[in-house]
Amino acid sequence: MSFNIEPKDRFFQAICSFPEHEIKTEPAIIFSSQVNLTQVEELRLSAQKKTGLKFSYTTLVIKALSIALKEYPYANRRVFSWPVLSFFGARLQRFHNVDISVAAERDMPGRESVAFFDVLRDADQHSLTEIGEWLKALAKSDMTNNAQWRSFSQIVENFPFWLSSRILRMPYWFPSMWAKYRGAAVMVNSPSKYGVEFMSGTWVYPLTMAFGYVDHRPVAINGEVVVCPTFNLVLSFDRRVMAGAKAAIFFQRVVGILENAMTELGSDFKTSQGNI
Repeated sequence: MSFNIEPKDRFFQAICSFPEHEIKTEPAIIFSSQVNLTQVEELRLSAQKKTGLKFSYTTLVIKALSIALKEYPYANRRVFSWPVLSFFGARLQRFHNVDISVAAERDMPGRESVAFFDVLRDADQHSLTEIGEWLKALAKSDMTNNAQWRSFSQIVENFPFWLSSRILRMPYWFPSMWAKYRGAAVMVNSPSKYGVEFMSGTWVYPLTMAFGYVDHRPVAINGEVVVCPTFNLVLSFDRRVMAGAKAAIFFQRVVGILENAMTELGSDFKTSQGNI
């Protein structure tokens, strides 16, 4: 035969259950912008020269997001409806803490669909250095030191699919479980390190922010074309959570923080690490 049906894979089945049951494609809207990273690179270089630290782009995006979420709390919400009691209608769940989830893939031989979410709690209260250290720990973590990955993988491995998929989707139905296991409204996903320039899509979070790889590209500044380091920043959001104008204000605030990183984010680094 010219094909074969692969055997059942518990992780594949579990991950499939999220988009199949939780993603609502109809209200999804996508914004994108090419972001001038001149000041981001200046901040990264200054930090590296003074302390040996070099902030990742994900670190800076998370920090910019946390500032914007604090300033515009209407973006920090999600839509839910009670299971069975659907006649009560959909409600908005507003999050008080600025928690940001990060998609983390796991390299498991023979399994190409293994990923989970971990949550950086109170991201707005962490310095750039602390966020960077958390991301490094996440990248190197395993079942022995990451409770989120341990609980996710144990549920997948130890229960039949019909039960594990329902357990993993329980946060979708229960606000307290969503806050505990999935954080708040925003998830960050970056395919940039794999050379992807632009990513558009929706996931189970009401807000998903992604960015592509950094390269020097032509940018118009004061009527002149200048070559600058840039990346494409993309926000996918649930139209039911906020109107387009409100989402645009929120999105442009994130862009503005990144394009003015020395002013907006430099003080955060100085506070925790000394002057750069």
